[in-house]
Amino acid sequence: MGKRGPAPTPTVLKLLHGERHRDRINSDEPTPRPADLQEPDGASDEVLAVWRRIVAELEAMNLAFPSDADALRCYCEAVVTHHKASAILKRTPVLVKGIHGNMVRNPALQIQRDAANTIRAFAQEFGLTPSARSSIRATDAAGGVPDDNPFAADA
Repeated sequence: MGKRGPAPTPTVLKLLHGERHRDRINSDEPTPRPADLQEPDGASDEVLAVWRRIVAELEAMNLAFPSDADALRCYCEAVVTHHKASAILKRTPVLVKGIHGNMVRNPALQIQRDAANTIRAFAQEFGLTPSARSSIRATDAAGGVPDDNPFAADA
């Protein structure tokens, strides 16, 4: 039987969100090595365009790590699949004639929905959804950097 409840939030995201309870911070969490994310080999131009856009966002949030490359590629491919299914649905009706002549749902609807679910799941993991970012505080109310922010640059 698997673990119960929601997946734990990575420590980096907890700190970015402003977690004040030190007992909730996992100081033993493995830290991925910092390095540039390399574009995936054999990816289509559409996937690479999404990859470049998302990697730029992850780098801006200090969340881009090579260990996440496979999951990030899955996210990018799901985005492209969603775009393609949406384009098909724009040109075709929601109901199409089935093999027995009756009207059935367009199969592109299921492809679009599956891709959207994949996108949402990976985006939440990477901190790319509004709910994942809603409590992130990069600075305090006065506009300065909080003293307890481990990601604050010493100027």
